[in-house]
Amino acid sequence: MDKLPWKLKAGWATGAFGVAILMNGISALVLFYMTLVLKFDPAVAGAIIFISKIYDAVTDPFSGWLSDRSKSAKGRRRPFLFWGAIVSALSFLMVFTVPFEGPFDSALSGPGLVASSYVLLALLLYTTGYSMFNVPYMAMPAEMTQGYHERSSIHGYRVVVAAVGGFLVQSGGGAVLELLGKGREAYAWLAGIGATLIFFSMMTAYAATAKAPSLPQTETKLPFKEQVAGFLHNRSFQLILGVKLVQLIGIASSSGGLVFLLATVLGKPLTLLGVIGGAMIVAVFISTPLLLWVSRHIGKRGAYMLSAVVTGLTALSWVIATPDEPVWALALRGFATGIAFVGNVLFAMSMLTDAMEADTHATGLRREGMYSALYSFIEKLAASIGPLILGGALSYAGFDPSNPPKVADESVRQAVLVGVAYVPAAMAVLAVVILSFYRLDEGKLSEMRRVSAAPVSG
Repeated sequence: MDKLPWKLKAGWATGAFGVAILMNGISALVLFYMTLVLKFDPAVAGAIIFISKIYDAVTDPFSGWLSDRSKSAKGRRRPFLFWGAIVSALSFLMVFTVPFEGPFDSALSGPGLVASSYVLLALLLYTTGYSMFNVPYMAMPAEMTQGYHERSSIHGYRVVVAAVGGFLVQSGGGAVLELLGKGREAYAWLAGIGATLIFFSMMTAYAATAKAPSLPQTETKLPFKEQVAGFLHNRSFQLILGVKLVQLIGIASSSGGLVFLLATVLGKPLTLLGVIGGAMIVAVFISTPLLLWVSRHIGKRGAYMLSAVVTGLTALSWVIATPDEPVWALALRGFATGIAFVGNVLFAMSMLTDAMEADTHATGLRREGMYSALYSFIEKLAASIGPLILGGALSYAGFDPSNPPKVADESVRQAVLVGVAYVPAAMAVLAVVILSFYRLDEGKLSEMRRVSAAPVSG
């Protein structure tokens, strides 16, 4: 079944709303929360986030392995969506309701050790819930359709829904924090609202995919070494992972740094996050069909490269931002970010689905879950490296979370620009270079299908 009903695509995409709130809420706000509310040293906070992501090396492959081998009557993937929704919502609540107050003399002893252990536990629960839901969730499109451009279409629905979730985190979260004073009470409200939205959106995706096309586990068995070799020989998949790693490092570094940029460098209220996010949403609705059209004419790779260029140029524009920055300039950056977001997410996921199919033709195995797991691990690894870079830069610049400056000096400004401008721009250049080697287009995939379907003689 190549063409999917729009209701099924929209229903599946609903899960991306919860994923966006979960991932963007934590990646954009947790470093700010840990430093300015819990009073952790920025470098320590970045290190805690990074350490929690090492755990993904276990949770992501395990979730993929289990969902590939599931024989549930509800489909191989869907039961994981149900339990992942529960754990994800609980973890979001825990991360932003830490019952300890700083500043702490040390994160390795006394009250500091207790507080840092609690934060680490909450972040480990977050990575568990994210893996349980998102790894099987992202494997589903490979089973739902074999249409080359239909895969882009289904992810187009996901991009729009994810953008709305990201906008809600950025604008609504910023408004809540600004109105309630950016303290513990504000974050507690944010945690409760976010956890509720995460739970209901993920459960909606679970219910809406009850009749989604699903494929059974393959009977083909290969030794472990041959299975590993299949991953190593899937060059298209390796290139996609490389692109996403560098790109997401830039995004993670930028998303956490944006709050610091507005609050400490530009001296602007966090409610302006809504202006940036609103312009981004407008761009998403306008550019999603346009980029789908572009990809049909210049290919997924060409459209992806174009999006990476927009990402880099938008990031560099923050270098010239000043406290007198007009609102329209912030909105323009938000609009450009929306265009880049669509291309970066849409084509990466569509090309990932193509790589999953290529692996099936090469090995006879259906292991979409394992591919999704490796991809998810790269996502969260990058999400941990971003705060590590930003936290290290702020600490090196002498940023004091116990007494943050009302007006940042040049060293702090440059430290923030490392996160929101320099690193994202450099990563965008690397993404374009890596994409130049990608070759799995529609013609090559069609040929693999033909060869795979041909009867074996002799």
